Amino acid sequence: MTIDGQLQQIIDELVSKDVPLEAAKREFEKKYVAAAVTRALGNMGQAAKTLGIHRNTLRTKISLLKVNPLRSRRDDT
Repeated sequence: MTIDGQLQQIIDELVSKDVPLEAAKREFEKKYVAAAVTRALGNMGQAAKTLGIHRNTLRTKISLLKVNPLRSRRDDT
């Protein structure tokens, strides 16, 4: 399945469960930021570069979103 197809499945599920757009966007951003930081092994400069934002902006997002970026993805299950 393509990324577009996978994304459409997720969107369809969220819409069918009446998840508000803001909640969906927040969770997506939280997981996306955490994945970038984890992939960069905690290097905030590298993670920010990957995300296309300034390092200070990344730190602000981590704080506002209450992201625990270095937690293993397996801990989410």
